[in-house]
Amino acid sequence: MDETPPIERPAWRLWIVSPLLRDTESFLHLRNEIAAACPAAGIAAPIHHIVVDDSAGIDTEVRQLDELDNVSVLTPPFNLGHQRALVYGLRTLATTVDVADIVVTMDSDGEDKGVDVPRLVKAVSWPISPLAIARRTERTESLVFRLMYPCFRLLFRLFTGLTVRSGNFAAQYGASLTATINHPSFDLCYSSTLIALPRPTAFVPCARGRRFAGQSRMNGHSLIAHGIRMMLPFSERIAVRMLVLSTLSFGALGASLILVWLRLLDGVPVTTIVGALVALLAVAMGSFTAFMVLFSGFSVAPIAPSDERPWISEASAQASSTTGQHVAT
Repeated sequence: MDETPPIERPAWRLWIVSPLLRDTESFLHLRNEIAAACPAAGIAAPIHHIVVDDSAGIDTEVRQLDELDNVSVLTPPFNLGHQRALVYGLRTLATTVDVADIVVTMDSDGEDKGVDVPRLVKAVSWPISPLAIARRTERTESLVFRLMYPCFRLLFRLFTGLTVRSGNFAAQYGASLTATINHPSFDLCYSSTLIALPRPTAFVPCARGRRFAGQSRMNGHSLIAHGIRMMLPFSERIAVRMLVLSTLSFGALGASLILVWLRLLDGVPVTTIVGALVALLAVAMGSFTAFMVLFSGFSVAPIAPSDERPWISEASAQASSTTGQHVAT
């Protein structure tokens, strides 16, 4: 990627991409919070919101958002889940965003705080850190989440060797977005692909906020499914680590059983015990491989973003293509 700074023109735009599932009231609060926080922090760029209606058009309250001058609603053909809804919106935006624009992804319920948007935007720099991700410092969550999240972090660390303390809340240059958003790992999980792809990244400490309205729809099943998806972009790393771990574990178990045989199972051939261990290892690794292949193959890649972009006027689209210094990627 060319190292020429992309921001060398007087105007750039700030895009906020958010999935929305029956949370219109919360989004309106968030929009107002961002509208107040950015000018107060010295950010004068025009703000455009892209809302991905994950109810697939069933939620009638979303229609009022189309009346707002800086909000555009995208409606996928069916419910995608908040991770894939973000990717759907970003792939649509990537066809028109300018390389010097900054794109922020965040939840629409208030748990990603609007007052932190300027901090993420200012943490983005070229070429040092074209991507900035919020690193969670505090969380206010349900009891189920507080019980399950430490277990997930432990398993994530065991399987990948990495510590996860981030989510969807991130900011990046348009150049970074267009260069990476079509990577197939984004079809699996947006948040973990952000840290899986090797890009210079700044981490900004941000406390988790509280919902503006309503109740979270994340239950135990959803948390487990989301945790599995977060691991999928690291499937190769997990496969290698699990192969090594399984081999060492079965080797230790085999040695222990042989010692037991020598003491207690005098009439059982050693080959029988070794054969049983090999069979157990084959079953374990086969099951693990099938599990990873099954989930890694689940993708929304065939869903093509709509060509209709009502939030971009013909004049602004032409200006975007003729102004600014573009970066080769």
